[in-house]
Amino acid sequence: MGISSHSHMGLGAQARLKESLAHYSASHRHPDNIRLHLICVPLIFTATLILVWRLLGGQGMSSEPGAGLWMLPGGLLTLAALGFYARLSWRASLVMLVWSLISLAAMFAMLGLRWPVVPLMVAIFLLAWVGQIIGHRLEGRKPAFLDDLRQLLIGPLFVLVELFPDLRDWLLASKSSSDDA
Repeated sequence: MGISSHSHMGLGAQARLKESLAHYSASHRHPDNIRLHLICVPLIFTATLILVWRLLGGQGMSSEPGAGLWMLPGGLLTLAALGFYARLSWRASLVMLVWSLISLAAMFAMLGLRWPVVPLMVAIFLLAWVGQIIGHRLEGRKPAFLDDLRQLLIGPLFVLVELFPDLRDWLLASKSSSDDA
């Protein structure tokens, strides 16, 4: 049963996360599709985060790294995404907070080098989506997010648990009752 059926309502955080990962995994069985996702999902996540921070903050094509109010819209959307992960589990939100901070550090490093961040991220975003489409053609299954848009945020967790199997065990561990909040 897919996550779009809302069967996860009333489930504990651990069960919601487990069901979400299982739903995502069901559309990602072909080894070549998985390999493409291991490359493309991190690129899409990072490019999207950086584009949100730059474009919503009105920075557009500017390569100025300065801090200021332009950071507020991207920061608020990042917090909203982290809130989604927190509803799955505090562990998922912690892992994605680290990934988000690394992505933002990369953005500031690129800005410090005066790289054309927005055009670079748009190119990466588009090329990575082409890779995703190729992967799903090989798979013969539609992307999981076509059933439920929240699956777009599950993709990064899927990649992490594929790359680091022990992380899956840690994310799904139920040693703390606060995970089920």
